[in-house]
Amino acid sequence: MDKLDRNKILYILIVLVFLGVFWGWYQYKASTKVEMSITGSALSETVNDQSGDNSSVMMVHITGAVTKPGVVALNQGSRLVEAIELVGGLTDTADVNSLNLARKLQDEEKIHIPAMGEVLESKAGSENLKININTASQEELKSLPGIGDVIAGAIIDYREKNGGFKQLEELKNVTRIGDKIYEGLSDSITL
Repeated sequence: MDKLDRNKILYILIVLVFLGVFWGWYQYKASTKVEMSITGSALSETVNDQSGDNSSVMMVHITGAVTKPGVVALNQGSRLVEAIELVGGLTDTADVNSLNLARKLQDEEKIHIPAMGEVLESKAGSENLKININTASQEELKSLPGIGDVIAGAIIDYREKNGGFKQLEELKNVTRIGDKIYEGLSDSITL
């Protein structure tokens, strides 16, 4: 083997090493960046490395009509649309009309994405299970006595604007919920 062949082999090895390092860096960057798109709009979000400040990271459990149900890590203040994209997006059978994709999520929340035609089981009917007014969907809130679309929407708006309910009695601050409606709800709700 002459000197020219050795140099060619050396250059090829150097190029391969460089490409390997570049590929590794690219894969690392790609694993921390999540490309998000729902209904044609594109969003980009970089999730913080969990070895950093854990107070800015929250965990949310997504089930139902999504591609890969499971637990995802998100930045505080993230919205439902971001969590759905992290689990691979909605399936073709997902009932998008029953969701508020723009709502802010809370740590340790579990969200079920219903399929079209799926009847959500009312938790209020069970004596042991209560509706959590800080995490319930609009459909779950509507299963409570005296709560329809308008009041359920007002409850969700209030908790998003005020960072959730701190006490059950704070529900009386929501428009259209007075003492009478609150008394009818008090046995069916929790924080």
